[in-house]
Amino acid sequence: MPTGSRFKKRDDPYYWFEDLASSFPGNYPFGNDSSYFVFRNVIDYGAVGDGLTDDTAAINAAIADGNRCGNDCGSSSTKGAIVYFPPGASYLVSTPIIAYYNTQLVGNGNGHPSIIAAPKFVGLGVITSDVYLGGTAEWYINTNNFLRQIRYFVIDLTQCTTSGVIGIHWQVAQATSLQNIAILMTDKSTSTQVGIYSENGSGGFMSDIITAGGNIGLQCGNQQFTTRNMIFLNANYAIYMLWDWGWTWKSLDIVDCTWGIWFESTDVGGSIYVLDSTFTNVLAAIVMDNTIGSTTQEQVLITIDNMVLSGVTYAIIDSNPSNIILEGGSLTIVSWVLGTVYDPGNPDGSWFTGQPFDSPHLINGSLYSTLATTGQAGYFERTKPAYLNTTRDYWLSAISIGFVLYLLGLGDGSTDDTAGLSYMFYYGAKFGYGIFVPTGSYIIATPPMIIPINSVITGACWSQFVGSGDSFSDMANSTVMVKVANDGDIGTMEIQDILFTVKGGTQGAVLVEWNANQAYQGAVGMWDCHFRVGGAVGTNLQAGDCPVNSSNVDCIAASLLFHVTSGGSGYFENVWAWTADHDMDSGVNQTQINVFSGRGVLIESNGPCWFYGTASEHSVLYQYNIAGAKDIYMGTIQTESPYYPPFVIAPDPFTPSLGQFPNDPLFLDCDAAFPCLAAWALTITESQGIQITGAGLYSWMQNYDQACVDTQYCQLRLISIENNENIYLYNIFTIGSAWMVASFDGV
Repeated sequence: MPTGSRFKKRDDPYYWFEDLASSFPGNYPFGNDSSYFVFRNVIDYGAVGDGLTDDTAAINAAIADGNRCGNDCGSSSTKGAIVYFPPGASYLVSTPIIAYYNTQLVGNGNGHPSIIAAPKFVGLGVITSDVYLGGTAEWYINTNNFLRQIRYFVIDLTQCTTSGVIGIHWQVAQATSLQNIAILMTDKSTSTQVGIYSENGSGGFMSDIITAGGNIGLQCGNQQFTTRNMIFLNANYAIYMLWDWGWTWKSLDIVDCTWGIWFESTDVGGSIYVLDSTFTNVLAAIVMDNTIGSTTQEQVLITIDNMVLSGVTYAIIDSNPSNIILEGGSLTIVSWVLGTVYDPGNPDGSWFTGQPFDSPHLINGSLYSTLATTGQAGYFERTKPAYLNTTRDYWLSAISIGFVLYLLGLGDGSTDDTAGLSYMFYYGAKFGYGIFVPTGSYIIATPPMIIPINSVITGACWSQFVGSGDSFSDMANSTVMVKVANDGDIGTMEIQDILFTVKGGTQGAVLVEWNANQAYQGAVGMWDCHFRVGGAVGTNLQAGDCPVNSSNVDCIAASLLFHVTSGGSGYFENVWAWTADHDMDSGVNQTQINVFSGRGVLIESNGPCWFYGTASEHSVLYQYNIAGAKDIYMGTIQTESPYYPPFVIAPDPFTPSLGQFPNDPLFLDCDAAFPCLAAWALTITESQGIQITGAGLYSWMQNYDQACVDTQYCQLRLISIENNENIYLYNIFTIGSAWMVASFDGV
């Protein structure tokens, strides 16, 4: 239990999130523990923050309190925590701060606290997201290490003399983020320090990070990842890549580093897309130090799109064998590609060794703006709103006692909160208030719950909007759970840290319909919001309800997860649409389940839309469907096909619902056999101006057996392209499919 005072120092800079999250801490009603603390302040657990006292034990006590999900747990949907670090303090640690599963470490946004590595620090990371137990054994499965945030910190390694010390050990998967972090290290001339070490996983997103000094700013390897707005100053290696399948590097600013991106891998293949980035006073911007395969398919793929060099000796070199691929200087590389290129004039593909290509920047103006990193036109980006200048008067809580007469949200997992939340959101939008939604499970049983245009909504540790009841019982007549603005609405919209989910069976549920259209560039958006169908306590869609090798009708749980309508536009960053393949609350075994969602993400928007670091997994018909859309940017997207086919094959069990939404796949070209009758990863139909700068599209299993991966025949095809204009797909990497693309456009 906490030992210190719950009151912050009077001279601390005001930070609305600390105020509201501590005043309205919420709970996890499906966790059946009313005494559980979601919000905890490290000072309450004995941390001093004077830069002299060892605060390691106190901080780790704050994180672990409440029988949370550490070793021998696997994962948990009901033990999330917000661990807050007050400002104006320097927290000295001698061993790692262990960020348990489902943890948000949050500093004060108006006065970032410092975490200082002690001179003799011991351990893998000042902050670590996973713990090695010896050999390869760990607390968590790296590709299932979900639900984590770290934001608003300075991590200081400059006093530490331990060789190879690391600022953050970030071994993560989906629904994770690092944001607004500075990492300070010793001078590169003698340093062995690493800012961020991220050796594997299935991510992921990070943004707005600065590293200064050190041997390596970011040492990384991952299946797929998107980073945005990262600054590396005065390091030997700004980025040292261990391996990857695909990585989108957006808005890098690398200054006074010896090497920019050093790509070393003993594996063949891998790809990077360097976008809207600047390299200044660097010996080599990109170094290829990869194992070369026997075919072009086994070589690394590099795509450059709007890269500005200043005082760079070599743009790209290959150290294996050593040769200069592209000279440097002070210039802008508008476009450049190393890899196989397919286009209408070259449908069989040709290997390009450094040729320019048609940059989408030159084609579509609505998706880009002038960027600070390059001073030139690049893809628009917008940092997650922080509201740092707001006061308490700006905010209303969704469970505020002052609005109890209007039956506002309780978040107790049983009360129908539809009307209450709808009224609160209406009131906030009409009178200019931001709405804070405390941690909880808010039942939506009389849909739709409407979020009006001009709303500002923020959750806490992924506050849950939960569709439940008979309103969602008919897949042939789907019902919207959350309606974001009405058709034709133009204005602003900001939503963050919300989880959209259901309590099955809800086979007709459309979790979110997005109608909001921007009044100006980037005016409507959603950050760090996720969709989860099944696989958690309280959903009635767990291992005991929906075991593998079953097709329980009550486990048909959603018709469509996320729908951006033709009248909607938006900026979507770090959004994961997941139909659960395993039970998060089943312990270390992560028991697999059969839960069915019809459709993942449907995009009909006339644009513009930006999707940074998004994923869609395990829906029956498709993961992403871009239908009649215009002016869409995506990078990097990730998909997985369902694991249960051919036990159940598409379009079953959603055959009765086909045709209800645009471009529903009918599979008419298939011969009624699997593996043709399998979920599309991505379909693009009758659309224009679509730019995808990375896509990891995976089909891992046939009825939970991975043997099909060895033959790359878990399913027949993944991408469908038909009747489009100006469609650009870069850095496509796939697993388990005989064909990447089935094009009906002749490509």
